[in-house]
Amino acid sequence: MIDNPKDIPALRRGSKHTRTSGTRVAEAVGRPLRDARRVHSANILGADKSGANNSGVKVSGKETANAAGGKGSRGPKAYQLLREAIATCRLKPGDRVLESELATMFHMSRTPIREAIAALEADGLVSVDGARGRIVTKLDYQSTMELYAVREVLESTAAGLAARNASEMEIIALRDMVELEAQILEDSGRLAEHNRRFHEAIYYCSHNRYILKMLEYLQTAMILLQPMGRMGRDRDETALREHRAIVDAIETRDPAASEAAIRNHVRRAQQARIKLLLQNG
Repeated sequence: MIDNPKDIPALRRGSKHTRTSGTRVAEAVGRPLRDARRVHSANILGADKSGANNSGVKVSGKETANAAGGKGSRGPKAYQLLREAIATCRLKPGDRVLESELATMFHMSRTPIREAIAALEADGLVSVDGARGRIVTKLDYQSTMELYAVREVLESTAAGLAARNASEMEIIALRDMVELEAQILEDSGRLAEHNRRFHEAIYYCSHNRYILKMLEYLQTAMILLQPMGRMGRDRDETALREHRAIVDAIETRDPAASEAAIRNHVRRAQQARIKLLLQNG
């Protein structure tokens, strides 16, 4: 999900060769997005309090949340809580989505929970499964392959545009994010969130509002993919090398190499996912 730009920490300023260290490196996560905000303040990310920008295009993941209830409603808050629960596998694909249980879990009344469930259903994160009623959507093999196919096309386009359009500050921040990734390889929870933000940062570096909008929808669908467990940990170091190759290509302003690097990365991730799916039946 693409975060509300208001919540994104400011991108640090410095020379092209400046690097953060220690605890400051940890703050690098999400920084590229702030520079893109500044560059596009009048077009993409100049969001008002409703989440809309001057072009009428919304880029925040809270767009659907805002639809979950009117002014004064707790629906948007419930939406964010339920979405986070799905993203962190507190609610797993196939789990039943029951108003009463969720209201107890999140200490809310059933009305905002009902609004949130409706919004999540519109997102495709909740679906109806016959007699079981509403469940967290579970992607089958074909849906997963289709998702990776679209991801490869969109992300490679974003990387090619980033090679052309990313500012020096954005490239510095991308490099910082790769450095941080190397430090948190043993922390699977932080690593998953960091990976999401790294790819999200590349979307913003494309400086293209339509790519952002399509990739926001893609990020929502990616929430439904199950963690890869041990197989994912085995791939972490390989993924780090692939991320470095992506940033190297963007930094050299080579669109073709940037597209090729991210296509390779997505295909390797897809191969690992296929292996996991086949193992688990």
